[in-house]
Amino acid sequence: MAQGNITAPPLPTNPPAPSPTAASDTGDTLLGQLPLPPIVFTGFADLAEGYSTNSHAGSGTGGKGDSFSRGRIGFDFDYNKPRLTANVSYSLTGTYWSKFHRQNHLTNRLNLTSRAVVVPDMLFVTANAFAAPADLTRAGPLSTSGEPISRYNSRDTYGYVVRPEFVLSYLDYLKNTLSASQGAVFFVRPSTDPAAPPPPINPALDSYYTTVTDELASGTYFEQLRFSVVGSYSQDSQSVRTQRDAQGLANISYAATRFLKVFGVGGYSDFKSSQPLAKDLSGPTALGGVTLSNTPEFVLTLEAGTQNNFPTYMGSLRWVISPLTQLVGNATDSITTPQGDMLARLTNMSGYGGGNFGDTGTGLGTGAGGGYSPYDPGGLALDNSIYHMRSIQLSLVHTDERTTYSGGLFGSERDRLDLAPGSRLPRTSVYGARLAVTQQIGTDWSAQLSANYSLGNEFGGHDRVFSGDARVNYHLTEAIDLYLSNGYTRRDSRNLLGFSNAPAEEDQIILGINARF
Repeated sequence: MAQGNITAPPLPTNPPAPSPTAASDTGDTLLGQLPLPPIVFTGFADLAEGYSTNSHAGSGTGGKGDSFSRGRIGFDFDYNKPRLTANVSYSLTGTYWSKFHRQNHLTNRLNLTSRAVVVPDMLFVTANAFAAPADLTRAGPLSTSGEPISRYNSRDTYGYVVRPEFVLSYLDYLKNTLSASQGAVFFVRPSTDPAAPPPPINPALDSYYTTVTDELASGTYFEQLRFSVVGSYSQDSQSVRTQRDAQGLANISYAATRFLKVFGVGGYSDFKSSQPLAKDLSGPTALGGVTLSNTPEFVLTLEAGTQNNFPTYMGSLRWVISPLTQLVGNATDSITTPQGDMLARLTNMSGYGGGNFGDTGTGLGTGAGGGYSPYDPGGLALDNSIYHMRSIQLSLVHTDERTTYSGGLFGSERDRLDLAPGSRLPRTSVYGARLAVTQQIGTDWSAQLSANYSLGNEFGGHDRVFSGDARVNYHLTEAIDLYLSNGYTRRDSRNLLGFSNAPAEEDQIILGINARF
């Protein structure tokens, strides 16, 4: 499933956010960076001609080959001032097919991150937003380019999260943080060819999320023993369902040694849904864990216990192996919807400047023009169900003088909960790996190579999806590049219900010119 090439954004100046239940102090920074210019604006335009062996991305050997013309315009904007930082990347892509005109489509891609200091040391406002195409399933038509192909299996998605934060410090003893987060995600059916029957799911509906959190935590006066008390209330609303979750948690951590901290989390969660669930999710929370950290460049947190009446295992890793190499990983466990999962990833999105965006927790993202999407990287069904979700991601990025290597492993498991009480919880899962290499060949030439492979267990069967992309770039002038790319996607499936199990593959070649101004 094409989600754009993997890139390695600059090492972040802020560490990945720790687990919300972990009472651990992980340090202030990962690795210092040179300061960015206060204001940077870059516009770009891109024209390309291409050919696809399977323009409808359908199954079977009778692919419908067609040529196409593609145009893209957009801009990258970075604003870095003491009271406001913002990173914005936007592109509008239009694709015109020579024969199959019903495939013609305009696509918006937007990434925006911002943080405003309204009152120094007291009031902050964070706002993130995105726009990108998404596939409802990995079993339906998939396009190598990532553009919408089927109006039944594709959606133009849009989302935002706004989070004001009010902080009060009581000398060095206590710190109180009150925050309110409001977000939404919207799904618009594209005006492309049907291309395939509708998938056997209830497609995702527009969702609105509101969360209020108040945390009272120990200040810097307490070095060895740290504590906090957190109360939160969240509501997720759709036209067909509403769920609410009220939590009260107490965290305590103790620095047993200079390198080892142990912590415990206890409390209660009251989860209510307007739709019956297969299992009662209200109950106590009891978690314990350790944080290992010999330097700010190495932080490993592991925790386990129970919450929402499920065994729970979570963790995070941040290891700056050298100034040019970092290893980042995280494991999460939550009760949420696919829409809520997207908004959680959006909240965790970071901008690195120059049109580069990525997930702070994994260190991977996409560069200018391609756009970063908080959509689940494995591509499990984007539907309206409530799930018990577990995910794990691990990424390694290394950069030397001319070459950047980035790779990662990921996995997700979901147990569906919106069923009749007492029902057996059906499980779906996906596991995969990603690899990308970018090479600067001399002064004017560069090359990129990426590959993704994943295994899915969904719709009563199994599928395998492989995608790869190779691109060569020639620096014609200071502002103009010529490029040639070849992308390939293949899906093999077995016993999928509601889908064709014939192999589906597409080979797409593109020749283009890109101008910056």
